[in-house]
Amino acid sequence: MSILIKNVLHNNEIVNVFINNNKFTKISKGFEAAADIVIDGDNKAIMPAFYNTHNHAAMSILRGYSDDKNLQDWLTQDIWPIEAKLTPEDIYIASRLAILEMIKSGTVFFADMYFFNEPTMQAVKEMGVRAAISFFEMDMFDKNITTQKIEKTKDFINMPNPCPERIIKGISCHSVYSVSEELLQYSAKIAKQEDYFMQIHVAETQKEVSDCLEKCGKTPVAKLKELGLLSPKTILSHAVYLSEQDIIDIKTSGSYIATNPVSNLKLNSGMFMFDKLYSEMPDKITLGTDGACSNNNLNMLESMKICSLIAKIQANKPTSGKSENIFSISTRNGAKAFGLNTGIVKEGALADCILVDLNNPFMTPNYNLISNLVYSADSSCIKDVICNGKIIMRENHVDNEKDIIKQAQLLAEKIKKI
Repeated sequence: MSILIKNVLHNNEIVNVFINNNKFTKISKGFEAAADIVIDGDNKAIMPAFYNTHNHAAMSILRGYSDDKNLQDWLTQDIWPIEAKLTPEDIYIASRLAILEMIKSGTVFFADMYFFNEPTMQAVKEMGVRAAISFFEMDMFDKNITTQKIEKTKDFINMPNPCPERIIKGISCHSVYSVSEELLQYSAKIAKQEDYFMQIHVAETQKEVSDCLEKCGKTPVAKLKELGLLSPKTILSHAVYLSEQDIIDIKTSGSYIATNPVSNLKLNSGMFMFDKLYSEMPDKITLGTDGACSNNNLNMLESMKICSLIAKIQANKPTSGKSENIFSISTRNGAKAFGLNTGIVKEGALADCILVDLNNPFMTPNYNLISNLVYSADSSCIKDVICNGKIIMRENHVDNEKDIIKQAQLLAEKIKKI
């Protein structure tokens, strides 16, 4: 498929953008090219789409199910018990809802950490986005479950990828407080053996760090290092409470960090040290929303703004969390963390992008486009979304969106009765 976007704002110039197959082929003024689809870019700007590097997509069906609790009570009393009752079909319906929400707010990629991978992959394939789908490891230190997880991990490895051009397979471990050393070490071995990405929650709360220090005399990051889980293909989610040695270990390993500012605030987990960590490893910081059960949305625009505001408060400096840095972690860094040649609109890059409505009141006046996107914009500003060279939202419309919402509403009614 080829797409020609005419007279669109790009880097403060009006240009034409030609997309052929799945890449930006030409970006220049005044050229013409035959294309399958022509989009009028007048009063629009073309920008990189967003890459959500930490998510539990199917938890969108639990939005508002449990609020205003601390993390441990929230997980053990409400979330884990209801999740255990969800079926693969439920996960498919919930994943479609999550993907619809992400597309509507300009996100074309999410790194998922959840169970029942096949229905999530099917939803991703159908709806045209990218995703890193990981086998979810958690055994709560039960040896029988450990054995089961190891066998199911092997099944996941052998499971065909239904959409290799847009789906990346990987491994995810919940945390050091819910996964045994045996399963953590096994997961690290498999990730290296299969060249998989690894995702894990780490240092999310002060209690997690204190408990780990008391139990094994090490911080969670030090524990991951000992067990072989730190690598350039590891994405550490949250990382709120890091020691100086933790930071050195993360930098040395080449691991990435996915900060989740809205979830951290809602669960009162703490404030990420953005100013310090971005200054030390600017290419390694990425942005995630977490799940819609602890956020309670998957809107990267909102997460960008809150990430910036937290950075200013945490560092006590108004110059922290600059809009261009926040935009970078939400686009280029997120794509780079998962080995994707995108997150930037340039010739030769994979054709992922959004078209922003410059006539929207939230984008007016337009002194600084990135500033407007980080501090002002909401999802109404995003008119079109392109992923892998295909239009997945056109003039705010996504295929089958009414059916997706209706099915999610019916599922929610079922969950109320459980």
